[in-house]
Amino acid sequence: MNCLLITKSGQNEAEIIPFLRVNDVDYVLTHDQLFGIEKAHEYTFDVVVVDMLDNGFQIDKTIRILKDCNPHVRIIVRTDYNSRELETLVRKESVFYYHVNSFGNQDFTSALSAALELNKDL
Repeated sequence: MNCLLITKSGQNEAEIIPFLRVNDVDYVLTHDQLFGIEKAHEYTFDVVVVDMLDNGFQIDKTIRILKDCNPHVRIIVRTDYNSRELETLVRKESVFYYHVNSFGNQDFTSALSAALELNKDL
């Protein structure tokens, strides 16, 4: 199983990478949405984590493109800046999970575990 991470430069990597390594998850790390989309055209990913920029710029289009690459992809969107408009925009695209970073890392790692189907034999 692969997990593609599309992140803002340098942020949140310290939280995610150890979790993925402990759970033996293969991943590709990119630092912008455009490069992430390029990778999604090259490889099939089961889970994509997208860190949304503060203005939500074209997040809906990014999600649609990722789903065009793999209609079964589970997309988790993370954001530091939440608003009703942004959340509505993202949820219209039927993402797997919408995470507001201020809620803490535990909710995110739980959602990521579920998306990756970790511990499914337990």
